[in-house]
Amino acid sequence: MDNAKTRSAAADTELSLKQEIVRRSPFGTLAGSSRAAVLELGRVERFARHARLTEQGAPPNTLFLLGSGRVKIERVAGEHVIPLGHRGPGQIVGEAACACALTSMDTASVVDEIEAVTLALDPFLGLLLSDPQIRTAMTAALAQQHLATEERLASLLLHGVEARLVGFLLDAVQRWGKRHPGGETITASFTHADVALLIGSTRETVTLLLGKLKRSGLIAFDRRRVIIPDRGALASHGASA
Repeated sequence: MDNAKTRSAAADTELSLKQEIVRRSPFGTLAGSSRAAVLELGRVERFARHARLTEQGAPPNTLFLLGSGRVKIERVAGEHVIPLGHRGPGQIVGEAACACALTSMDTASVVDEIEAVTLALDPFLGLLLSDPQIRTAMTAALAQQHLATEERLASLLLHGVEARLVGFLLDAVQRWGKRHPGGETITASFTHADVALLIGSTRETVTLLLGKLKRSGLIAFDRRRVIIPDRGALASHGASA
């Protein structure tokens, strides 16, 4: 009896976690049978650091709805590895397959251990074809990812390094921020080299600019984690940088 109660409690916990991850995902607005279909298909899975969710050039088989942690997206072009960004809670990985891509265009690697709801691709594509609500939500998610890529490209072309760094910090605290006595802290552990790759700069420049922002009181540090006392003040500084 105790074992049965334990299994039932564990199942209830997994169901609650699945519901919360779906709620935060691009499918969070689904209702009725559409929501039920996604929940029925989805499975909660955990992936350790360095696990690969997608592999460039390999056939995709799963769509991932991220509930926690961080995933790095990269693309290999010749001898170069191009960093395309990091994704976290509320975002999806593997979406290109839903746009009829036969192979994954990027490699998605787990940086910080993640919890995700996984949707097997073939039955999910069936839901896309049969359910207008799910199709609309997926189309919106693809458009949002495309817009994010365009905005990143525009930032690289039009903004200076300091403005790009501020933009990175604001995006990071939006995705991985937690309340802190000094404001909000970015819980994801980005190195200066990681940040430099993502904003198109150098590690040395990132270090110097972080020091400048700290001296201005716009950021602080706690055990190597960045603290943002006031998002609005940081955003205003970035707009004028």
